[in-house]
Amino acid sequence: MKAKLTGSATGAMILFAASGMLASVLGLRQFDKLTTEPAWIVSSNLQSGQVITSGLLKQVRIDLDNLVGTIQNPRRLMGQTLKVNKSAGSTISPSDLKVKEKKSLSHAIPPGRVLYTLEHIQKGMPYEQLSDGDRFDVVVRARNGVRTVARDVQLIGINHPAARKADNSGLKNMLMPKGKQAGNQPGLSLVVAVRPSDVYPLTSIRASDAVAMIFHSAHDMAKGTQYSIDPKQRFRNVEMVAGVHRTRVQVIN
Repeated sequence: MKAKLTGSATGAMILFAASGMLASVLGLRQFDKLTTEPAWIVSSNLQSGQVITSGLLKQVRIDLDNLVGTIQNPRRLMGQTLKVNKSAGSTISPSDLKVKEKKSLSHAIPPGRVLYTLEHIQKGMPYEQLSDGDRFDVVVRARNGVRTVARDVQLIGINHPAARKADNSGLKNMLMPKGKQAGNQPGLSLVVAVRPSDVYPLTSIRASDAVAMIFHSAHDMAKGTQYSIDPKQRFRNVEMVAGVHRTRVQVIN
């Protein structure tokens, strides 16, 4: 004689089966969390020499054993160049990347220039807004008048007491920290590329002299035009003859 299941018994069996399946799913998820970790892998096949961008990476969970020795900080991968081929789904290790060549400070000097440290600098200048490559003229006001000591000086960096070696380029880190009080730091100096003929005039600047830096527009330099700051000639030379004597004097216009 076959026994018929009541509605409550059928519901209990369905609930038991569902709870068993749910427990299995939760168990698998828990096991997966214990044996895997989120990891960054390449999303497609990559060739040697290819530059890594955010679109070439994706995050998935992989076995813990496959994470050993891999780079899992995406910031360290951005902009790096591969030196080996990578297949889709593989991780990236430091040995897969090209090592950037460390360059000395002399490589930052443009041709025909020498490096000079300008210590006596203008006060009140927003140095935190300056950038490598800015060009300016140096004008000095001393007791005997105003003179231009250097023209078309190129900024290489800003040297401050907390300067340290940069990790990426190997160059001395001379960039100003982005702080409001950066321009008031004691010992602040500019590292600039100057023409060799400007070295001695720059060295003649005294601590008591007032130094002004006249910056040129990047738009004018891009057009090949750079305005001269030299004053207009306000005098003319007049030659005076008295008998056999001849002299030349300057007459103000």
